[in-house]
Amino acid sequence: MLDVLYSSTIPLIALALYWGRKRYINGCRVRVISADAKTSAIVRQTESEGVVTLFDVLRNHCPSLSNPQTAFMVPTPYLPTGLLQTIYATMRVRRHDATSDVVYVRELLEMADGGTVSVDWYGGAGSKGSEESIGGGPIALVMSGVGGSSQEHHVRALAKALASSGSAFRVAVVNHRGTARTPITSPRPYDSGFTEDFRTTVRHIHATYPHSKLAAIGFSMGANILTKYIGEEGAHCVLACAVAVCCPFNIKVSSAAINESNMLNNHVFQPAVMGTLMRAIKRASHLQVRPEWNLDVPQIHRATRLLELEEQLMVKIGGYRDVNEYYEQSSSVNHVDNIAIPFLAINSLDDRITPPQGIPVEKFAANPNIALALVPHGGHLGFLTGVKPKIWFIRPIEEFVAAILR
Repeated sequence: MLDVLYSSTIPLIALALYWGRKRYINGCRVRVISADAKTSAIVRQTESEGVVTLFDVLRNHCPSLSNPQTAFMVPTPYLPTGLLQTIYATMRVRRHDATSDVVYVRELLEMADGGTVSVDWYGGAGSKGSEESIGGGPIALVMSGVGGSSQEHHVRALAKALASSGSAFRVAVVNHRGTARTPITSPRPYDSGFTEDFRTTVRHIHATYPHSKLAAIGFSMGANILTKYIGEEGAHCVLACAVAVCCPFNIKVSSAAINESNMLNNHVFQPAVMGTLMRAIKRASHLQVRPEWNLDVPQIHRATRLLELEEQLMVKIGGYRDVNEYYEQSSSVNHVDNIAIPFLAINSLDDRITPPQGIPVEKFAANPNIALALVPHGGHLGFLTGVKPKIWFIRPIEEFVAAILR
């Protein structure tokens, strides 16, 4: 009797597990929001291809986003939630492995106010090279989030993947002021909406390599700066295309999530970000601040939360009335309508740092130049898939920029 019961129960359990996993995987499907086939913007027109729109690029050249068989972001089995994905990615952001073993060559750029931005180049022999050595090949500019730099694992992994791809990108990672051991030569810090440093860097690279097509990829706050910059430039933007990963869009929504008191913020995200920012502030202590900024330096040095730095540093230096005006003026959501180049945003619906409430979904259906890819379970800059975690968003980035620049 027990044998019969056992033999009949096992297949039922197996069937339940099969259907349960199938349903879970179906729930991990990527959702793409963009203009339809009739209204999508034209990317190029050639004799061999005819008219190619952004809709065509997504449908025909980005299988990780549009192919019914492959357009899934199935989380690593032991990292099934956004919280776990975010914690894992944050705690292992400095790890080195075969996918991220890159060696950069650094270039320092002086900004108009005397500040310094560093550009870490990778590709081929690892040198930034000359116009002759690059030969007009494509260049990918990469910009990290707050407190991040060229040394983050996902940045290094993307750099290696793009350089090793069929398009053989030369990668230029743009480090914010004071990050990645960049010399601090101005008391003015970077912030969530400060686009001038990136604008100056793009102009420099475009002037130095006029025959190279430029793509740009931004992560988190770097994605907000990138998106805002592209919207500000409008039809005059010299970038050929761009990708924004985990872009907050609405800084007020993101800041509320970041400054909420919970386990992720209190013990993982805030300590990691504030540690980097406070080290940079201490390194800048030798610089003379402007009297009109009216900074309370001792209070700045006592800050333990990002909100405190925003109120005491970013608001005062930027000349904003209060933190709410800073959020409003810094938010890239105000510039999405003006984007005039092929643009892809990749966001996760369970991102606790840049929550989906801040994503202007309706704008992606209205602007024919832009597309939004949403995944259910990626966390903030996690997007880890496979038993041995690998970064999912690298594939769609590769597919998109290669298809646009081909």
